Amino acid sequence: MLNIYIFSIHNGVNELLAMKFSKRVFQKAAPIALGYVALGIACGILGEKAGINPLEMFAISIMAYACSSQFIGIAMMMQGASFWSIGLTIFIVNLRYVLFSSTLVPYFAKEKFAFLTCYTHGITDETFAVNLSSFETETEPYYSPEEAFALNALGCASWSLANALGCYASEFISINVQLVSYILTAMFLGIWVNYLVDRKMIIIGLSSGILATLLAQILPFKLHIVVATLLTSALACYLVVKNERGEMHG
Repeated sequence: MLNIYIFSIHNGVNELLAMKFSKRVFQKAAPIALGYVALGIACGILGEKAGINPLEMFAISIMAYACSSQFIGIAMMMQGASFWSIGLTIFIVNLRYVLFSSTLVPYFAKEKFAFLTCYTHGITDETFAVNLSSFETETEPYYSPEEAFALNALGCASWSLANALGCYASEFISINVQLVSYILTAMFLGIWVNYLVDRKMIIIGLSSGILATLLAQILPFKLHIVVATLLTSALACYLVVKNERGEMHG
């Protein structure tokens, strides 16, 4: 058993060393990190109000690295929700990462299981969007899985440290946590700008936003975002496949 544990640690260290912190990775990670610092500090303040100390906040941010789900979990803790209800809600909210991971599969076909395990832990909405765009557009030199892994790691580091800082400094600073939703929206819009050249992506994005707004009136705990994302993503996949089949037969 000890040998297996040591072997797992060895593999994990090797995968961490495989990250490639190139100049373009830092350039791509900078906007994400800036957004995560603002959001992370706010999340840390919220966590302190829920009775979480800075060390616990840092550990939670790494082990349950999912940004929006962390906000939801902490908010439910403050409302006295049960462990199972919190776990189930976060599980449903994070189901979108299954779609994200499957979309990136073609770019990681040659990578080992240990690498994939470490990489997928760092997938968020922001890192997924930036990495996918980079894989599709960066050709000279090609964007590598190691660079994508490094981008994820930088995002996780900035988020976790900001959480701990916000939790520690919460007794010295005051922030209206309601402003967090506007910060998150602005960050998503900044990422979505990269896709404004694609008419299908514009239509899908607008449709998802409108549907999420309508569903927000009836679904609690941010589930309207998950449902809207799944429905519009499924519709987008259907239209793409239908179009490809039409071109093949045409």
